[in-house]
Amino acid sequence: MQNLTQSQFQTAFAHGAVQSVEIEPSGSRFAVKFLTLSGHAMLVQARKTEPRLFGTVDSALKVLHKIGVRRVVLERLENWRPEQALLVRRVRPDRAEALTRSAEHDRWVRAKVQASRDDSRPQIDDEEWQRIRAEKRSKLQASPGGGPA
Repeated sequence: MQNLTQSQFQTAFAHGAVQSVEIEPSGSRFAVKFLTLSGHAMLVQARKTEPRLFGTVDSALKVLHKIGVRRVVLERLENWRPEQALLVRRVRPDRAEALTRSAEHDRWVRAKVQASRDDSRPQIDDEEWQRIRAEKRSKLQASPGGGPA
């Protein structure tokens, strides 16, 4: 059996090399299999040789419809095991960690903004700020590292 990525399948389909398409259960999810001019094939993940599995028939149909497939056979439904969905649930700790970091950064920014608003010191006018910046920049450029030009 051949393994084709979505882009390879799309090219084969566009050139008339795909004779039939079927969606078949694999545990609680669904795989896309098809018959090409050179034999049976399966849709696989883009950077792996593992089958691309869809959580629902609907999600598989959306991808196939986008490619242009209009006739699909749903095979072997007796092999569908929806109760296994809880066992294969994807864990995304990387995503949870990213959301936590994002929330922490948001709190930090909000605290800085609030501290700036609460600051009782008088505002610096634009000319004074430009002078301060120029002094800091000249000191930075005069340092051994040179700083940005």
